Amino acid sequence: MIWLLLFCLVVVASIIWRLGFARPAPPSALRLPPSPLVIAHGDERGQGLFPGNTRLYLHEMVAAGADALEIDLNLTADGHLVLNHDARLERVSDGSGLIRGKTLAELRQLNMAYRWSRDGETCPYREAPLPIATIDEVFDAFPETPMILELKDRDLKAAAVLAQSVERAGKRSTLIVSSFHLGVMREFRRLCPDVATGATLPEAMLFFVAQLFGLERWLRPAYQTMQLPSRYFGIPVFSPRLIRAAHRIGLHVSVWTVDATADMQYYLQLGVDGIVTNRTDRLRSLRNPALPGVSQPLDHAAGTRSR
Repeated sequence: MIWLLLFCLVVVASIIWRLGFARPAPPSALRLPPSPLVIAHGDERGQGLFPGNTRLYLHEMVAAGADALEIDLNLTADGHLVLNHDARLERVSDGSGLIRGKTLAELRQLNMAYRWSRDGETCPYREAPLPIATIDEVFDAFPETPMILELKDRDLKAAAVLAQSVERAGKRSTLIVSSFHLGVMREFRRLCPDVATGATLPEAMLFFVAQLFGLERWLRPAYQTMQLPSRYFGIPVFSPRLIRAAHRIGLHVSVWTVDATADMQYYLQLGVDGIVTNRTDRLRSLRNPALPGVSQPLDHAAGTRSR
């Protein structure tokens, strides 16, 4: 075991040395409400309150007091960024095929809440269809609302289209852009250097290993935030050490996706900067127990924290 740890230390030190000298996260225009943030999960898969990644969902989450909206974006055939988690349409809509294979006009004909069901039996929006939304429409509707946008496409064009939308909307100080694709993220950072971005998977993995050995000060992050899963391949991601290390170099850290009351309490106590959840009502009540209009006390039967 000790040899494995030593080997990991050598590997991390070598990578960090190749990256260059220590540097804190680059400055950005980001201005967020005080932590911890209640972040509405865009892809709530019927576990939440309203169909995710729809304008109805976004309106309802803002009205319910969510601090930020997490939104998933895919490119259409004619170069628009539309809200949907999957690259394909079958899971949520009455359409089929790839979003990338259809124009915006074709996508406008679909009901993006056709298959949504809270109880697994009824589909309440089949008689009240919800059309697909573009990121430009969302920017217009919520000019002041903080957002975390995830670019799903590998195509660098996605970064260019979003950069143009951000420029038109002037929405820089309340925006975090993320992606699993490092090339797309690098292109967006080049086009919009003052807009805050999240760590990609390789960047987050490098940070995770570096903080295990107290080497986070030697990183040169190109990002200002990290949105991390609670577990990765069964390994718990968050710890007091990780939170301290992230804050030491000026990073804003959120965890996804947390719906059980006990889990929410754990991460609040841990000191995360934001929690992405399908149940903003539960989290808001936990964070602000005296707020009117929120039922309390919460039922811990809603879930227990897995260790």
